[in-house]
Amino acid sequence: MHYSNRYLLFIEYFNTGKFMSAQATLDEIWVKDETENKDFFGGLIQCAVSLYHLTNDNPNGAKKIYERARLMIDPYGENKDGINLAKLKQDMDKLYASLDEEFTDLDYMQRVPQLEFNENS
Repeated sequence: MHYSNRYLLFIEYFNTGKFMSAQATLDEIWVKDETENKDFFGGLIQCAVSLYHLTNDNPNGAKKIYERARLMIDPYGENKDGINLAKLKQDMDKLYASLDEEFTDLDYMQRVPQLEFNENS
């Protein structure tokens, strides 16, 4: 399957912790999308925004944004456009369930999920 350069750049930014760049990059696709994928893209954007807030010391806001993101990506199943959504949701759920623990900024960055991407799916 062929993926757009913007989509691949979003994944790169997300996986390197550049969450606002990831959001801005995928936003360009999301704004123009008129297909059933709109909520998929919107949910990924919200995941990136939630992690941005988490890594910038706003865990409560981050969790609320992720809850909205989860609702948006849930209907897309376990895999969508090369992204392992099951693993993303599992990792994000685990991260947000552990927010009661005391973390340093470094701890957060070590626990932040990455997108598992398979270009052939």
